Amino acid sequence: MKDAVIACITNYAFDNIKNFVNSIEVSSFDGYKVMVVYNVPKNTVDELRNRGWIVMSFNYDEKNEWYFYKEKFRIMCDRQLHYYQAINELQSEFGDLRYVIALDPKDVVFQSNPSDWLEKNMGDKKINVGCESVRYEDETWGRSNLLESFGDVLYDRCKENLIFNCGTVAGDWKTMSEMFLNIYLMSVGSPNQTPDQAALNVLLSFDVYKNVTRFTMSEEGWACQAGTTIDERLLQYHRDKLVEPQPYLDGDIVKTSTGIPFVLVHQYDRIPEWNEIISKKFSK
Repeated sequence: MKDAVIACITNYAFDNIKNFVNSIEVSSFDGYKVMVVYNVPKNTVDELRNRGWIVMSFNYDEKNEWYFYKEKFRIMCDRQLHYYQAINELQSEFGDLRYVIALDPKDVVFQSNPSDWLEKNMGDKKINVGCESVRYEDETWGRSNLLESFGDVLYDRCKENLIFNCGTVAGDWKTMSEMFLNIYLMSVGSPNQTPDQAALNVLLSFDVYKNVTRFTMSEEGWACQAGTTIDERLLQYHRDKLVEPQPYLDGDIVKTSTGIPFVLVHQYDRIPEWNEIISKKFSK
């Protein structure tokens, strides 16, 4: 059985995802690597394929050497449908999928092999999500995002819940593929440009998903969500509402408060010191 990392990009040169790609290569991850590409140059796709990535693309403009999708679309919505399709195509072709790890490639790096963590910690759960260490009612962006995406009724349902990030999700391939389809179906009718995280958290509030999900806290070392736990621009509004201790940077390794290195570091680029050190570490 093999695991798969899946991500998507739009209007990115390879330099925009260099840290992500390089960090996977040094993490010892040996599964499939899948990138869905929207509106990107040919040299980005070529570099990914040269590094062993399976690339899901749409229309190719040979004259301009450009992989084209659409001029106007919502990547946070459309990627959910294409994740569903890509995962099922991968399983259909190879037949040996175990876990799928879906990540935001612009601002995620690997500090270790995610397959090892999942093997040790998933048990009988089908989905693993990483906590942002704050509740919806206490976090400005998350609160507004949920309200703008799905209105008062679903906000009232979820406002006391902890927020779980949609850019560091993993789990059983079949459950994940169907979850992405459900997120797409919820998001496509939403007026918000970025409804995917709200949709994920609404789904996780229902027993059908809640009962199969591992709600992983930051202190367990799966994923550091630096946006809500370190970024001072946001912390000024909810610092006293954090439900966990803050992560910290030790040399060039991000750790929990008890010294456990995180498997994934998300949103490091929002912290200038972290961005400089981590980018230097994975830029080559």
